Amino acid sequence: MSLTVEKALGMDIFKDCRLLTGKAGMQNRILWVNILEILDDLSHIEPGEFLITTAHGFNADSLEEQKAMADLFASKGLGAIAIQTGHYLLEIPSSFVQLLKSYNIPLIQIPPEASFKNLTRALMNELITVNDDKQAVIKTEKLKPDNERLKIHIETMKNLWQKIIEHDAPELFQLEVERININPENPIMVLLITVCRDDRASEYISAERNYQILKEIEQKVVVLLKNQNIPFMIGPRDGAFLLLVQQEQSKLSSSDEFSIAKMLSKNLEGIAPDCTIRFGQSNIHKSYKDLKQALGEAEKAQMAAQLELLDYTNMVSFRAMNLYRLIMDIENMDMLKGVFHETVEPLLLYDQRSGGGLMRTLKVYLQHCSLKEASEALYVHRHTLRYRLKQVEEFTGFNPLLPNDNLQLNIGLHIYYYLKALNLLN
Repeated sequence: MSLTVEKALGMDIFKDCRLLTGKAGMQNRILWVNILEILDDLSHIEPGEFLITTAHGFNADSLEEQKAMADLFASKGLGAIAIQTGHYLLEIPSSFVQLLKSYNIPLIQIPPEASFKNLTRALMNELITVNDDKQAVIKTEKLKPDNERLKIHIETMKNLWQKIIEHDAPELFQLEVERININPENPIMVLLITVCRDDRASEYISAERNYQILKEIEQKVVVLLKNQNIPFMIGPRDGAFLLLVQQEQSKLSSSDEFSIAKMLSKNLEGIAPDCTIRFGQSNIHKSYKDLKQALGEAEKAQMAAQLELLDYTNMVSFRAMNLYRLIMDIENMDMLKGVFHETVEPLLLYDQRSGGGLMRTLKVYLQHCSLKEASEALYVHRHTLRYRLKQVEEFTGFNPLLPNDNLQLNIGLHIYYYLKALNLLN
């Protein structure tokens, strides 16, 4: 027993839809349901698919493009196509109707108010019910072995990630986002995970071993997030692991900003004992539509970790990068060097000549902005700290105790550490 186009159109969910052509193909077997809002990449269509689309990108004026599309559908063995009118396509061209008629491909018109989600759910439930022969359902994930199903799911997520990143209108992919259990209205956060050699390790991490470790991380992360019912999406990235996670706003914005990263880190221990797994974390964003911005933030946080710009390097959040968020966006290195020369370079030269510690004194004071706390952190008397800060003013012309001067010195110090990490001070 199998699901045919005729049986599908007899379902109550299709009562307001209209068959335009393809009566001769009504006995085509439906083996899978595919939703495409944008008709851009049709290379993954497989035999027996029931394609549901809003036909965004369909050229109603080009007979040549319509014929090429119809030819492709026929060569792929498309079971049927249902087009929703009223959004991107007001009316299905008669020329396209005739082309599909010549190939006996059923063409169904869906009214604007119909829900893709409800149509898909009804068809998939019917597929699962009527297909006792598992071989007939060639793409139904519920009937595939676990490892094969997992591969398909991961590949689907990576392809979707790439489309969202590259397209100017990510909202067009809402239906595909919903299909992988991401709520389009809930906040998201991106993690960029990399593997680097531990300081204690003697061997270099080869590209092949790095790939194997990342594959182990990928499999374990998927299991962990699925078990905890955390919606997620894996992204494509050579040499690293990209992850979008989604939780309730209250959980994502909890006081422990690394709650998910820490959970993953703890469970990933043992995969590579001689390696360090680093997490670069984006800010929290309103929805998946901000994926591109979140990815950029995670990349900057990961770079800050790699360059060891902060006191901690295993987990760095974009929010905690402070001035580095701005400095790393500046491409003019000469300008950065100019600020360094005008602010803290005299302190560096003094320390190199005398073995003093004015740079460290300034760093600690700027971290606390309190004479009491800074003197305690440096293990010196407050009078000693005042004397050193007076030296800072004499060498630089900026008084650390004054807000505007304090900011100038802070910027200069951050630029110094950034240029030093990039080996650009010479």
